[in-house]
Formats: sequence, C-alpha cells, structure tokens
Amino acid sequence: MKYDVVVIGSGVGGYPAAISLARKGMKVAVVEEHLLGGECTNYGCVPSKAFYHIGEATRALRKVGGSAEVAWEDLVEWSSSIVETARRGVGYLLESYGVEVYSGRGVLKSKNRVLVQGGESREIEGDKIILALGTDPRPLPHVDFDGMRIISNREIFYLKEKPTSVSILGGGVVGVETASMLANLGVQVNLFERESRVLPFLDHDVSTAVRNHLKQLGVKVMEGVSVSNVSKEDGGVRLRLSTGSEVESDILMVAIGRLPKTSGVNLENIGVELDSQGFIKVSKTLETSIPGIYAAGDVVGGPLLAHKAIVESLIVARNIMGAQKTNIDYRLVPLTIFTGLEVASIGFTEKELNDMGVKYVRYKMPLNYLSAVKIKDGSYSFIKILASEDSRKIYGVHIVSPNASETISAFIPLALGKLLFEDVSDIPYPHLTVGEALREIALFILGDPVHIVVRK
Repeated sequence: MKYDVVVIGSGVGGYPAAISLARKGMKVAVVEEHLLGGECTNYGCVPSKAFYHIGEATRALRKVGGSAEVAWEDLVEWSSSIVETARRGVGYLLESYGVEVYSGRGVLKSKNRVLVQGGESREIEGDKIILALGTDPRPLPHVDFDGMRIISNREIFYLKEKPTSVSILGGGVVGVETASMLANLGVQVNLFERESRVLPFLDHDVSTAVRNHLKQLGVKVMEGVSVSNVSKEDGGVRLRLSTGSEVESDILMVAIGRLPKTSGVNLENIGVELDSQGFIKVSKTLETSIPGIYAAGDVVGGPLLAHKAIVESLIVARNIMGAQKTNIDYRLVPLTIFTGLEVASIGFTEKELNDMGVKYVRYKMPLNYLSAVKIKDGSYSFIKILASEDSRKIYGVHIVSPNASETISAFIPLALGKLLFEDVSDIPYPHLTVGEALREIALFILGDPVHIVVRK
C-alpha cells in the first residue's frame, strides 16, 4: 500500500502531524506498536495528572481538618477510564480524517518503505516518513524492570494494590511529581537523588522550595545519595545506599531518565544519523540526515515535554506541505512540574547566565501575599524574573507556586518581546488568581508595587 506520508508512532509527536496532513488531503498511515496516544496518553501526562488531581483534593481537605478515604482500586479504575477515553479520542480523530492505522512495530526497509512487524507483517510505502518513536524509561544498570517490585512510571499508576511504601530513585521531574502524588494519597515515600539536591538542573532556590514542600508532605528526601545494591526480599525491595545504610520498601520506582527508542528500527542501515546519546539528529526544519524522512517529539531530544512534541509534529506537517518552518526555540518551551507547589519556567537559569557571562538583573518576589496562593497552601511560593539591566529583555522566568503550570503562559509574550512590563502593569488580570502575579511583579519592577512593601 502506498501513502503520501507514513508516521511511525501515534504519540503527541506523531498523531498531530498525521491529522494535519490528512486534513489537507494527503493519504496518511500511522504505525503504532503498542497503544494509540503513546507515552503521554497512556503512562505520563494523563494518568499522572488524574492521580495528581485526586491527591491535591485530599490534601485540601486535610488543611481544614477533614479527611478522605480513596480506595486505590477505584482511583486506578477511574484514572484508567480517563486514559481510555483519551486514547479512543486519538483513534476517533485519526479515523475521522481517513488516517489508516497499522498495529505493529515500524521498521525502515528503505527511505520510502516501512515494514510493519507483528501479526501479519506487511510492507507499506510513503513518499515521506515521520519518525515519532518516543523514549523508554532508563533502567538501572544490571537491574531489570519486573513490572511489580521494580518498576518505572509506566506501572506506578496501574498497580492493583496500594503500596504501603515506595522508594523512588531519581529526584528529577518524574521523581518529585510521583513522590508528591503518592504522599498525598497516604503512601510512605523515600526519594533518592544522587546529586546534591533534587531538580539539580534548576536554580538552587527553586529546588530548595520543592524539597521543603515534599518534606512538608512527609516525603523522606535524601540528596547526595546513590544506591549501590538492589535486592528483592520478602515481597519487597531492599536498597543499600552509598552511605552504607539500608532502606526497605514495597516497591522501587526507577526514574533516572529516558532512552530514545531508536534501536531495532534499522535507522543505521538507512543512514539516519543519531547523536552520542542515541537521539535522532534533525535540521532546523526537523528533517533527518535522509531527505524526506522527518522526526519529532522526544526522539529528537531537547526538553522531553508533550507540548514541545505537539508543536514539532505540526511543524513537520507544515514543512511536508512546503512551508519550510524552523523548529521552536527550546528556551521558550515552558518546563512544568506538578507537585502541588508547582514549578514552571522558561528561558535560562541563573547558573546558565553566569556560565555564559551574561549580565542580568534578578527580580524576586514572594507570592504568599496572594490570597489565591494562601488558599492553596502555597508555602515557599515565589516568582523570579531574570532580565537585562534595562528590563527590556527577559532571560528567564521561574515561578514556584500553586497553578504555576497555567500561570507561566501569561509570561510567554514577555519572553518573546511582544509585551513590556509597562504594558502589563495595568492589565486587569483576574482576581483571585495566581496569574495576577504578572501585574504585581511588573509594578514591583517598575518601582510602584501595591502589595509588596519595599524599604528605602
């Protein structure tokens, strides 16, 4: 069967392109080896935010002396139903636009031919190919995932029974998010990070706030600690730490990073170039080293974020239609971390600016004065803007607060240079919201703050 475009992978790096191209009249096929919607729909964004929503609801009740009993099996069933609905939605969209879906593993036979392995293997042909292969969880060296006691993020939201205790190895985004969710649901959580602090890629004040918040939730945070040995014993897992001590828990969740799914696809024989970490190298227009073969999403590296993958997928679709659009500026892709006390940032950190020798002014304002923050128990909340000396250029925005993941969107026009602080200082952002912090910090920077006392 011949198509205009064959997309390998139906996650957020693949299906937006497929739909966009099909809507423009192209004949499109999607090859998916597992579940429609990919990692985000089935294991990442959707189930994690379902658990996050319920976990935060129980925390809200505890603030006023209330309590909530959430049956684990009911939570898993509800979360799974949300995932299934989202997955069916992807299938419905593809079917509605005439995209043909093949179940199986897509392997390149040539620059235009794809072997679909699984069931009745067959070959299909595409004038253009899009590789949206995604990533897999990185396992510990010499320790395999078993799906029950030693797991990744893919299993944690589908456990049949609620664990009493969970050890999480890795204090990155997945690690801290999962720790906060489980702690809110009454699970004893140990969080290990081998670097000196959790979220080590962010500024010290950001990671410190998150660490303090996690401890407030009851998470045992151990920084500067690595695991030297893992053994399964008596229905649980025993960890020997670099400190010489041992920790036991029902389950070990490994969250030490991701590996690109670029092996076994025959990329090397076709000539698709990879970088030193196995991610696909792409041009500014997201074309690989082979003309006519494009790649998008996590498999090309950069921030491994769903919203970045969606935009890349659409850029590829437009370029196949002849637009020649270049890839997005990764510095403008918001990083969002869902931990109750959320983190959202765009641009550079202070360390990065210092390493580059860029002179900047640091504006930092606490957000605890906002009633919207107080209501949501946002201890340690603040906003930090890194700007040029004349405040005309924004180098970085870092928000630590409830609802930071939504608030950051209002700052993107500032980072793009579409708005200045003078422009936003009198915009009537809704009250009571965390988003009104943009007006407040603009007034603060302009020297006319309303809710912050500045001593002369």
